[in-house]
Amino acid sequence: MDETTLPPAIDDGSLLIRYLVDLHGSDFQRRLLSALSGDGLATFTGILDRGAFARLARGLAALYPHPDADPDGLTLLHARESGETLGKRGFSDAELLPHTERSCTMVPPHLLMLMCLTPGLHGGETLLIDGRSVAEDLARTEPESWRVLSGPRTAYFGGAAGHAGSIFEHLSSGRWMIRLRLDELVRFAPQALPHVAILRKVIGRHTKTLLLEPGQGFILDNTRWLHGRRSFQGPRTMLRALGELREGLSPERGFPVLLTDLERTTGKGCT
Repeated sequence: MDETTLPPAIDDGSLLIRYLVDLHGSDFQRRLLSALSGDGLATFTGILDRGAFARLARGLAALYPHPDADPDGLTLLHARESGETLGKRGFSDAELLPHTERSCTMVPPHLLMLMCLTPGLHGGETLLIDGRSVAEDLARTEPESWRVLSGPRTAYFGGAAGHAGSIFEHLSSGRWMIRLRLDELVRFAPQALPHVAILRKVIGRHTKTLLLEPGQGFILDNTRWLHGRRSFQGPRTMLRALGELREGLSPERGFPVLLTDLERTTGKGCT
């Protein structure tokens, strides 16, 4: 997997089914929060219009004021820009490499919510990568790469007002978060570059594909799951919401890492 090539698009529907939460019934929010606490990801079906998606998103989160969002806090994603426009590839039909949404900010939004309005005629599959699986794989198989990529200031994310930090960041809660992008808006420290190449291969091993139909979508922990997209043709249109969990709701940011070997490779305990 090089810097411009994504894994093959294979979607047999199992990813949607595995993480599916039924939004019917009075306890659907409890079930959503349980899924987010355990897996960091929940999929859904049957949300057929913008208003229903907005209600779902606002019930979980205080929506994040993204620069491209509309007044209702949602962002309409469709091909309106050239894929070569810096930082605007999400508004084109070009591929999107796996990334953390708003990686350039000090505190990226906790939740990313996406719903399909219209699928593309060809392509446009969503790519999802569990950062916990990547972290545990990397630490087990390439401990030196884990040590370097979890070190301080190994990458600079964004432009002039960006953020210098780690790809894997140890949080005060004892959990970990992943922060990554692989496009022209990231600069890696020289000592990190060979380990980023290894990280790409590990990401490739854990990339899952999801082809969304109208009314289908997902909610993910943006500090745990990376997301991307294959290039597409046709009128693919998605709605996106970003947000912070409402006060009193339980899922924490990030993920635990359960490999005891990490204590020897990083000097830090694991939860």
